[in-house]
Amino acid sequence: MREVVGAVHAGLRATRESLAGDAVTPSSQGSTLDRNSKILYAVDRTAFGLEIGPSFSPIARKADGFSVEVIDHATADELRDKYRGHDNVDISRIEEVDHIWRGEPLDELLGVGRHHWIIASHVIEHIPDLISFFRQCARLLAPGGVVSLVVPDKRYCFDYFRWPTSTGDVLQAFADGRRRHPPGVVFDHVAQIVRRAQLVSWNAETMGDFTFMHGLEEAKAAFEGACQSDAYVDVHCWRFTPASFRLILTELRLLGLFEFEEVCSFPTEGCEFFVTLRPTSALPPQVDRMALYHQVARELLEGLQEKGNG
Repeated sequence: MREVVGAVHAGLRATRESLAGDAVTPSSQGSTLDRNSKILYAVDRTAFGLEIGPSFSPIARKADGFSVEVIDHATADELRDKYRGHDNVDISRIEEVDHIWRGEPLDELLGVGRHHWIIASHVIEHIPDLISFFRQCARLLAPGGVVSLVVPDKRYCFDYFRWPTSTGDVLQAFADGRRRHPPGVVFDHVAQIVRRAQLVSWNAETMGDFTFMHGLEEAKAAFEGACQSDAYVDVHCWRFTPASFRLILTELRLLGLFEFEEVCSFPTEGCEFFVTLRPTSALPPQVDRMALYHQVARELLEGLQEKGNG
């Protein structure tokens, strides 16, 4: 089942090609910037950085002159073997991996205060404990550093029928000190993910029927396997829309558990949205939480009413 789930994530990667305060949403430029320009909008391209989990699709390539370390779950040769023969995957773009990540704290593996930027594209939805992950990123960063995130929008990918993550979900994972996904999360992922028009990700204009990617028996087998083993199973633990992501980070910051602020963001294009964050010690701004909850509801309703849905 791990191989099946991995193939789904390969498909999602291959088909993709504010909190408040002084955050900037350069919406007037958003439609004119390409994907990489959005990701690198607030990144100092001359400084030393880190890309987490680029797999076969690195953003800040060493071959393009970036001073960057790469951390991934496998070596470059292992990644080439894994993705060889996959549709729409150019394995020649896979770059050498500097660090193999086995789930240990990132700052213990990489050191403290060395990186001026961190890029994580389609990564955070896989992280078992988001609060701990962001705290580790804060320790990795040099003063003034940023974390640039690319996040799948659940409305336009195989997570379509899965409910958005809540702040309580994230708090529970932190309280549990999770290093792997619970069996129930594995079950939900396998049981609920879908294709639309035979695609694992799409955009607001896509029309076509939804079909389950797995049956209940497969989901049961995945659940039982996760119950019987401590091995990490790679699934989407978290599901976001842009507003639900902002809501969670806002509530965590108000609770004193998240010390980042938004630098800039770009709205959903295709199946993903873009957010860049930086550590801050400033008090959180006044926030209308009810307005954020209404915004989440509107986004979910818009997702249901997009062309051809339903």
